[in-house]
Amino acid sequence: MLVVCLMAACSKKHEPNVTEEEEEVQLELRADETTVIAGSEITFEVTANGQPVADADLFIDGNNITGYRHTFADPGTTSVVAKKQGYKDSEPLTVVIEEASYDVDIYVLGDEGTEGLNHYQPLYWKNGEPNVFNHEAAADMIFNRIAVADNKVYVVGERVYSSSRATAFFEVDGHLEELTESSGFASATDVYVSDGDVYVGGIKNESGSVTSIVYWKNGELVTAASGTLGNTSGGSIAVKDNDVYIAGMLDGDLMYWKNGASVPLEGEPGEVTDIAVAGNGDVYVAGYTFGSPDVAQYWKNGEKIALGTGERASQANAIFIENGDVYVAGWETVPRSSGSGTVRIARYWKNGEAVDLTDGAHHAEANGIFVLDGKVYVAGVESLDRRSATYWINGEAVRLSHEDNNGYASDIVVVKRGM
Repeated sequence: MLVVCLMAACSKKHEPNVTEEEEEVQLELRADETTVIAGSEITFEVTANGQPVADADLFIDGNNITGYRHTFADPGTTSVVAKKQGYKDSEPLTVVIEEASYDVDIYVLGDEGTEGLNHYQPLYWKNGEPNVFNHEAAADMIFNRIAVADNKVYVVGERVYSSSRATAFFEVDGHLEELTESSGFASATDVYVSDGDVYVGGIKNESGSVTSIVYWKNGELVTAASGTLGNTSGGSIAVKDNDVYIAGMLDGDLMYWKNGASVPLEGEPGEVTDIAVAGNGDVYVAGYTFGSPDVAQYWKNGEKIALGTGERASQANAIFIENGDVYVAGWETVPRSSGSGTVRIARYWKNGEAVDLTDGAHHAEANGIFVLDGKVYVAGVESLDRRSATYWINGEAVRLSHEDNNGYASDIVVVKRGM
Protein backbone atom coordinates (compact mmCIF):
# COMPACT_ATOMS: atom_id res chain seq x y z
CA MET A 1 0.00 0.00 0.00
CA LEU A 2 2.80 2.34 0.91
CA VAL A 3 4.59 1.55 -2.36
CA VAL A 4 1.47 2.37 -4.36
CA CYS A 5 1.08 5.74 -2.64
CA LEU A 6 4.70 6.64 -3.18
CA MET A 7 4.38 5.79 -6.85
CA ALA A 8 1.28 7.97 -7.17
CA ALA A 9 2.98 10.86 -5.41
CA CYS A 10 5.99 10.62 -7.69
CA SER A 11 3.78 10.51 -10.76
CA LYS A 12 1.88 13.60 -9.66
CA LYS A 13 5.07 15.49 -8.87
CA HIS A 14 6.26 15.29 -12.54
CA GLU A 15 3.02 16.49 -14.24
CA PRO A 16 3.38 19.91 -15.94
CA ASN A 17 1.61 22.88 -14.42
CA VAL A 18 -1.04 23.41 -17.13
CA THR A 19 -2.56 26.44 -15.43
CA GLU A 20 0.57 28.54 -15.49
CA GLU A 21 0.47 30.98 -18.46
CA GLU A 22 3.58 31.35 -20.55
CA GLU A 23 4.91 34.93 -20.65
CA GLU A 24 4.60 36.65 -24.08
CA VAL A 25 7.85 37.13 -25.96
CA GLN A 26 8.69 40.77 -26.78
CA LEU A 27 9.35 41.81 -30.34
CA GLU A 28 12.67 43.48 -31.12
CA LEU A 29 12.78 46.22 -33.79
CA ARG A 30 15.91 47.35 -35.63
CA ALA A 31 16.58 49.61 -38.63
CA ASP A 32 19.45 49.83 -41.08
CA GLU A 33 19.63 53.54 -40.23
CA THR A 34 17.98 55.69 -37.58
CA THR A 35 19.19 59.11 -38.76
CA VAL A 36 18.55 59.90 -42.42
CA ILE A 37 18.02 62.74 -44.86
CA ALA A 38 14.44 63.60 -45.84
CA GLY A 39 13.42 61.50 -48.84
CA SER A 40 15.47 58.47 -47.73
CA GLU A 41 14.16 54.92 -47.39
CA ILE A 42 14.73 52.87 -44.22
CA THR A 43 14.54 49.08 -44.02
CA PHE A 44 13.36 47.59 -40.71
CA GLU A 45 13.93 44.15 -39.17
CA VAL A 46 11.72 42.47 -36.57
CA THR A 47 12.89 39.52 -34.45
CA ALA A 48 11.77 37.58 -31.35
CA ASN A 49 14.27 35.60 -29.28
CA GLY A 50 16.74 36.15 -32.09
CA GLN A 51 14.47 34.64 -34.77
CA PRO A 52 13.09 36.68 -37.70
CA VAL A 53 9.41 37.68 -37.59
CA ALA A 54 8.16 38.33 -41.13
CA ASP A 55 4.55 39.36 -40.57
CA ALA A 56 4.57 41.95 -37.81
CA ASP A 57 2.80 45.29 -38.26
CA LEU A 58 4.87 48.48 -38.07
CA PHE A 59 3.37 51.70 -36.77
CA ILE A 60 4.98 55.08 -37.38
CA ASP A 61 3.62 57.64 -34.94
CA GLY A 62 0.57 55.41 -34.57
CA ASN A 63 -0.03 54.94 -38.30
CA ASN A 64 0.22 51.42 -39.73
CA ILE A 65 2.50 51.09 -42.77
CA THR A 66 2.79 48.31 -45.34
CA GLY A 67 5.86 46.09 -45.20
CA TYR A 68 9.22 46.67 -43.58
CA ARG A 69 10.40 49.56 -45.78
CA HIS A 70 9.36 53.18 -45.58
CA THR A 71 10.44 56.46 -47.16
CA PHE A 72 10.50 59.39 -44.76
CA ALA A 73 9.66 62.51 -46.77
CA ASP A 74 9.49 65.24 -44.12
CA PRO A 75 12.12 66.36 -41.59
CA GLY A 76 11.40 65.63 -37.92
CA THR A 77 11.50 62.88 -35.31
CA THR A 78 9.25 59.83 -35.45
CA SER A 79 8.61 56.79 -33.29
CA VAL A 80 8.29 53.31 -34.81
CA VAL A 81 6.78 50.30 -32.99
CA ALA A 82 6.38 46.67 -34.11
CA LYS A 83 3.22 44.80 -33.12
CA LYS A 84 1.97 41.24 -33.55
CA GLN A 85 -0.78 39.28 -31.84
CA GLY A 86 0.64 36.92 -29.23
CA TYR A 87 3.76 39.05 -28.71
CA LYS A 88 4.61 42.06 -26.60
CA ASP A 89 5.04 45.26 -28.60
CA SER A 90 8.60 46.23 -29.34
CA GLU A 91 10.23 49.11 -27.56
CA PRO A 92 9.71 52.32 -29.57
CA LEU A 93 12.49 53.00 -32.08
CA THR A 94 13.25 56.68 -32.67
CA VAL A 95 14.04 57.78 -36.21
CA VAL A 96 15.45 61.25 -36.92
CA ILE A 97 14.84 62.72 -40.40
CA GLU A 98 17.10 65.65 -41.23
CA GLU A 99 16.47 68.26 -43.87
CA ALA A 100 18.56 67.84 -46.99
CA SER A 101 21.52 70.20 -46.89
CA TYR A 102 22.81 70.32 -50.44
CA ASP A 103 22.73 72.86 -53.24
CA VAL A 104 21.04 72.21 -56.57
CA ASP A 105 21.28 73.51 -60.11
CA ILE A 106 17.95 74.16 -61.81
CA TYR A 107 17.78 73.94 -65.60
CA VAL A 108 14.67 75.24 -67.40
CA LEU A 109 14.25 74.93 -71.18
CA GLY A 110 12.23 77.53 -73.06
CA ASP A 111 12.35 80.69 -75.11
CA GLU A 112 12.14 84.42 -74.59
CA GLY A 113 11.24 87.44 -76.68
CA THR A 114 13.90 89.99 -77.47
CA GLU A 115 13.59 93.40 -79.11
CA GLY A 116 10.18 92.59 -80.57
CA LEU A 117 7.31 90.65 -79.09
CA ASN A 118 7.27 88.38 -82.15
CA HIS A 119 11.01 87.66 -82.15
CA TYR A 120 12.06 84.79 -79.89
CA GLN A 121 15.36 83.19 -78.96
CA PRO A 122 15.50 79.60 -77.71
CA LEU A 123 17.50 79.16 -74.53
CA TYR A 124 17.73 77.46 -71.19
CA TRP A 125 18.02 79.09 -67.82
CA LYS A 126 20.48 77.70 -65.27
CA ASN A 127 19.61 78.97 -61.82
CA GLY A 128 17.79 81.86 -63.46
CA GLU A 129 20.63 82.89 -65.77
CA PRO A 130 19.84 82.65 -69.51
CA ASN A 131 22.00 80.53 -71.82
CA VAL A 132 21.05 81.35 -75.39
CA PHE A 133 21.42 78.82 -78.23
CA ASN A 134 23.55 80.79 -80.66
CA HIS A 135 23.18 78.73 -83.83
CA GLU A 136 22.85 80.57 -87.11
CA ALA A 137 19.50 78.79 -87.62
CA ALA A 138 18.28 79.08 -84.02
CA ALA A 139 15.22 81.03 -85.11
CA ASP A 140 14.15 78.01 -87.19
CA MET A 141 14.71 75.47 -84.42
CA ILE A 142 12.19 74.04 -81.96
CA PHE A 143 13.71 72.80 -78.70
CA ASN A 144 11.52 70.17 -77.02
CA ARG A 145 13.29 68.55 -74.06
CA ILE A 146 16.37 68.89 -71.88
CA ALA A 147 18.49 66.44 -69.88
CA VAL A 148 21.58 66.90 -67.73
CA ALA A 149 24.13 64.17 -67.02
CA ASP A 150 27.80 64.27 -65.98
CA ASN A 151 27.71 68.08 -66.05
CA LYS A 152 26.66 68.06 -69.71
CA VAL A 153 23.47 69.65 -71.02
CA TYR A 154 21.54 67.75 -73.69
CA VAL A 155 18.67 69.27 -75.67
CA VAL A 156 16.63 67.85 -78.55
CA GLY A 157 14.17 69.15 -81.09
CA GLU A 158 13.61 69.80 -84.76
CA ARG A 159 15.21 72.15 -87.25
CA VAL A 160 12.63 73.48 -89.67
CA TYR A 161 13.64 73.89 -93.31
CA SER A 162 10.19 74.40 -94.80
CA SER A 163 6.54 73.68 -94.03
CA SER A 164 7.13 70.03 -94.95
CA ARG A 165 10.82 69.47 -94.19
CA ALA A 166 12.60 69.29 -90.84
CA THR A 167 15.43 67.35 -89.22
CA ALA A 168 15.59 65.76 -85.79
CA PHE A 169 18.58 67.03 -83.81
CA PHE A 170 20.27 66.81 -80.46
CA GLU A 171 22.80 69.15 -78.94
CA VAL A 172 25.39 68.50 -76.25
CA ASP A 173 27.00 71.53 -74.62
CA GLY A 174 26.62 73.63 -77.77
CA HIS A 175 27.60 70.94 -80.28
CA LEU A 176 24.68 70.34 -82.65
CA GLU A 177 24.12 67.07 -84.52
CA GLU A 178 21.30 66.57 -87.00
CA LEU A 179 20.10 62.97 -86.97
CA THR A 180 18.23 62.97 -90.30
CA GLU A 181 18.49 64.44 -93.77
CA SER A 182 16.92 67.80 -94.55
CA SER A 183 15.06 66.35 -97.53
CA GLY A 184 12.48 64.67 -95.28
CA PHE A 185 10.64 65.33 -92.03
CA ALA A 186 11.62 64.19 -88.54
CA SER A 187 11.40 65.54 -85.01
CA ALA A 188 13.24 64.66 -81.79
CA THR A 189 10.70 64.91 -78.99
CA ASP A 190 12.51 63.51 -75.93
CA VAL A 191 15.96 62.63 -74.59
CA TYR A 192 17.25 60.24 -71.93
CA VAL A 193 20.85 59.68 -70.86
CA SER A 194 21.77 56.39 -69.19
CA ASP A 195 25.30 55.22 -68.29
CA GLY A 196 26.78 57.58 -70.86
CA ASP A 197 24.50 56.43 -73.69
CA VAL A 198 22.24 59.05 -75.26
CA TYR A 199 18.74 57.99 -76.31
CA VAL A 200 16.71 60.41 -78.44
CA GLY A 201 13.04 59.60 -79.08
CA GLY A 202 10.96 61.03 -81.88
CA ILE A 203 9.18 60.48 -85.17
CA LYS A 204 10.34 60.18 -88.76
CA ASN A 205 8.31 60.26 -91.95
CA GLU A 206 9.15 57.33 -94.20
CA SER A 207 7.02 58.49 -97.14
CA GLY A 208 4.06 60.69 -97.92
CA SER A 209 1.79 58.28 -96.09
CA VAL A 210 3.90 56.52 -93.41
CA THR A 211 5.33 57.82 -90.12
CA SER A 212 7.58 55.83 -87.79
CA ILE A 213 8.02 56.13 -84.04
CA VAL A 214 11.77 55.88 -83.58
CA TYR A 215 14.70 56.46 -81.30
CA TRP A 216 18.39 56.98 -81.83
CA LYS A 217 20.91 55.41 -79.47
CA ASN A 218 24.15 57.34 -79.75
CA GLY A 219 23.01 58.39 -83.23
CA GLU A 220 22.02 54.91 -84.48
CA LEU A 221 18.40 54.71 -85.66
CA VAL A 222 16.00 52.14 -84.18
CA THR A 223 12.39 51.93 -85.39
CA ALA A 224 9.76 50.98 -82.82
CA ALA A 225 6.73 50.95 -85.14
CA SER A 226 5.38 52.46 -88.35
CA GLY A 227 1.88 53.72 -88.99
CA THR A 228 -0.29 56.04 -91.01
CA LEU A 229 0.87 59.64 -91.44
CA GLY A 230 -1.39 61.91 -89.40
CA ASN A 231 -2.45 59.13 -87.03
CA THR A 232 0.99 58.25 -85.67
CA SER A 233 3.01 60.38 -83.24
CA GLY A 234 5.03 60.27 -80.04
CA GLY A 235 8.61 59.51 -79.09
CA SER A 236 8.62 59.98 -75.30
CA ILE A 237 11.44 57.75 -74.05
CA ALA A 238 12.83 56.25 -70.84
CA VAL A 239 15.54 53.67 -70.12
CA LYS A 240 15.93 51.33 -67.16
CA ASP A 241 18.41 48.47 -66.79
CA ASN A 242 19.19 48.63 -70.53
CA ASP A 243 15.49 48.23 -71.37
CA VAL A 244 14.21 50.95 -73.70
CA TYR A 245 10.64 52.24 -73.34
CA ILE A 246 9.06 54.54 -75.91
CA ALA A 247 5.47 55.78 -76.07
CA GLY A 248 3.25 57.11 -78.81
CA MET A 249 0.12 56.86 -80.91
CA LEU A 250 0.10 54.26 -83.68
CA ASP A 251 -2.73 54.48 -86.24
CA GLY A 252 -4.82 56.27 -83.62
CA ASP A 253 -4.15 53.76 -80.80
CA LEU A 254 -2.14 54.75 -77.73
CA MET A 255 0.61 52.40 -76.59
CA TYR A 256 4.17 52.05 -75.42
CA TRP A 257 6.91 49.67 -76.49
CA LYS A 258 9.44 47.88 -74.30
CA ASN A 259 12.38 46.76 -76.39
CA GLY A 260 10.07 46.68 -79.40
CA ALA A 261 7.19 44.75 -77.79
CA SER A 262 3.99 46.81 -77.75
CA VAL A 263 1.72 47.34 -74.72
CA PRO A 264 -1.66 49.01 -75.41
CA LEU A 265 -2.96 51.87 -73.27
CA GLU A 266 -6.62 51.37 -72.43
CA GLY A 267 -9.32 53.91 -73.17
CA GLU A 268 -10.23 56.31 -75.91
CA PRO A 269 -7.96 57.86 -78.58
CA GLY A 270 -5.74 60.66 -77.36
CA GLU A 271 -2.17 61.85 -77.10
CA VAL A 272 0.79 60.71 -74.99
CA THR A 273 3.18 63.35 -73.69
CA ASP A 274 5.69 61.63 -71.40
CA ILE A 275 6.85 58.28 -70.00
CA ALA A 276 8.62 57.23 -66.79
CA VAL A 277 9.66 53.90 -65.31
CA ALA A 278 9.65 53.35 -61.54
CA GLY A 279 12.37 51.51 -59.65
CA ASN A 280 10.21 48.38 -59.45
CA GLY A 281 9.66 48.36 -63.21
CA ASP A 282 6.13 49.80 -63.30
CA VAL A 283 5.63 51.88 -66.45
CA TYR A 284 3.81 55.23 -66.29
CA VAL A 285 2.66 57.21 -69.33
CA ALA A 286 1.18 60.73 -69.19
CA GLY A 287 -1.20 62.25 -71.70
CA TYR A 288 -4.83 62.99 -72.35
CA THR A 289 -7.78 61.47 -74.15
CA PHE A 290 -9.71 63.27 -76.86
CA GLY A 291 -13.30 64.20 -76.26
CA SER A 292 -15.67 66.95 -75.29
CA PRO A 293 -13.71 67.82 -73.27
CA ASP A 294 -10.17 66.41 -73.46
CA VAL A 295 -9.26 64.80 -70.13
CA ALA A 296 -5.82 64.58 -68.47
CA GLN A 297 -4.80 60.98 -67.76
CA TYR A 298 -1.94 58.77 -66.89
CA TRP A 299 -1.55 55.07 -67.43
CA LYS A 300 0.14 52.60 -65.09
CA ASN A 301 1.24 49.45 -66.92
CA GLY A 302 -1.43 50.22 -69.53
CA GLU A 303 -4.29 50.85 -67.09
CA LYS A 304 -5.93 54.27 -67.41
CA ILE A 305 -6.18 56.61 -64.40
CA ALA A 306 -8.13 59.84 -64.95
CA LEU A 307 -6.80 63.07 -63.48
CA GLY A 308 -9.08 65.75 -64.90
CA THR A 309 -12.62 66.00 -63.57
CA GLY A 310 -14.09 65.73 -67.07
CA GLU A 311 -16.24 68.81 -66.53
CA ARG A 312 -13.91 70.98 -68.62
CA ALA A 313 -10.75 70.49 -70.66
CA SER A 314 -7.55 69.30 -68.98
CA GLN A 315 -4.18 68.03 -70.13
CA ALA A 316 -1.24 66.14 -68.61
CA ASN A 317 2.14 67.15 -70.04
CA ALA A 318 4.83 65.47 -67.95
CA ILE A 319 5.24 62.72 -65.36
CA PHE A 320 7.80 61.92 -62.65
CA ILE A 321 8.07 59.05 -60.17
CA GLU A 322 9.88 59.28 -56.83
CA ASN A 323 9.71 56.69 -54.05
CA GLY A 324 6.51 55.26 -55.46
CA ASP A 325 4.73 58.62 -55.61
CA VAL A 326 3.36 59.68 -59.00
CA TYR A 327 3.62 63.37 -59.99
CA VAL A 328 1.95 64.65 -63.16
CA ALA A 329 2.15 68.25 -64.43
CA GLY A 330 -0.48 69.87 -66.62
CA TRP A 331 -3.44 72.18 -66.56
CA GLU A 332 -7.20 72.20 -66.15
CA THR A 333 -9.90 74.66 -67.12
CA VAL A 334 -11.97 76.01 -64.23
CA PRO A 335 -14.60 78.76 -63.82
CA ARG A 336 -13.23 82.21 -63.13
CA SER A 337 -13.72 83.38 -59.57
CA SER A 338 -15.68 86.34 -60.96
CA GLY A 339 -18.21 83.87 -62.34
CA SER A 340 -17.64 85.12 -65.88
CA GLY A 341 -16.00 82.65 -68.24
CA THR A 342 -13.27 80.08 -67.60
CA VAL A 343 -9.51 80.06 -67.15
CA ARG A 344 -6.71 77.49 -67.35
CA ILE A 345 -4.85 76.91 -64.09
CA ALA A 346 -1.39 75.36 -63.85
CA ARG A 347 -1.39 72.38 -61.54
CA TYR A 348 0.22 69.08 -60.78
CA TRP A 349 -1.33 65.94 -59.40
CA LYS A 350 0.40 63.89 -56.69
CA ASN A 351 -1.01 60.38 -56.60
CA GLY A 352 -4.16 61.73 -58.24
CA GLU A 353 -4.67 64.67 -55.86
CA ALA A 354 -4.59 68.08 -57.57
CA VAL A 355 -2.18 70.77 -56.33
CA ASP A 356 -2.89 74.18 -57.89
CA LEU A 357 0.06 76.40 -58.77
CA THR A 358 -2.01 79.40 -59.85
CA ASP A 359 -5.22 80.92 -58.47
CA GLY A 360 -7.18 81.41 -61.68
CA ALA A 361 -6.53 85.12 -61.96
CA HIS A 362 -4.84 84.50 -65.32
CA HIS A 363 -4.26 81.66 -67.76
CA ALA A 364 -1.38 79.33 -66.89
CA GLU A 365 -0.03 75.89 -67.83
CA ALA A 366 2.46 73.44 -66.33
CA ASN A 367 4.66 71.72 -68.91
CA GLY A 368 7.50 69.95 -67.10
CA ILE A 369 8.07 68.45 -63.65
CA PHE A 370 11.00 67.17 -61.60
CA VAL A 371 11.00 65.90 -58.02
CA LEU A 372 14.09 65.66 -55.82
CA ASP A 373 13.86 64.32 -52.26
CA GLY A 374 10.20 65.25 -52.08
CA LYS A 375 10.67 68.82 -53.32
CA VAL A 376 8.55 69.49 -56.42
CA TYR A 377 9.84 71.64 -59.29
CA VAL A 378 7.43 72.53 -62.12
CA ALA A 379 8.07 74.55 -65.29
CA GLY A 380 5.37 76.34 -67.25
CA VAL A 381 3.91 79.58 -68.45
CA GLU A 382 1.69 82.32 -67.03
CA SER A 383 -0.25 84.85 -69.08
CA LEU A 384 0.44 88.05 -67.12
CA ASP A 385 0.87 91.45 -68.80
CA ARG A 386 3.25 89.48 -70.98
CA ARG A 387 3.52 85.70 -71.24
CA SER A 388 5.96 84.69 -68.50
CA ALA A 389 8.30 81.69 -68.42
CA THR A 390 7.86 80.50 -64.84
CA TYR A 391 8.91 77.67 -62.60
CA TRP A 392 7.58 76.78 -59.19
CA ILE A 393 9.38 75.24 -56.19
CA ASN A 394 6.83 73.60 -53.91
CA GLY A 395 4.26 76.04 -55.26
CA GLU A 396 6.37 79.22 -55.00
CA ALA A 397 6.65 80.97 -58.38
CA VAL A 398 9.98 82.07 -59.86
CA ARG A 399 9.60 84.14 -63.04
CA LEU A 400 12.42 83.82 -65.55
CA SER A 401 11.64 85.92 -68.63
CA HIS A 402 11.85 89.69 -68.66
CA GLU A 403 8.59 91.37 -67.72
CA ASP A 404 8.63 93.40 -70.95
CA ASN A 405 8.93 90.35 -73.22
CA ASN A 406 7.02 87.13 -73.75
CA GLY A 407 8.59 83.89 -72.53
CA TYR A 408 7.85 80.19 -72.35
CA ALA A 409 9.16 77.28 -70.24
CA SER A 410 8.70 73.74 -71.55
CA ASP A 411 10.86 71.44 -69.41
CA ILE A 412 12.85 71.36 -66.16
CA VAL A 413 15.69 69.28 -64.69
CA VAL A 414 17.19 69.60 -61.21
CA VAL A 415 20.63 68.26 -60.34
CA LYS A 416 22.43 68.08 -57.01
CA ARG A 417 25.44 70.32 -57.33
CA GLY A 418 28.67 68.41 -57.71
CA MET A 419 26.85 65.17 -58.63
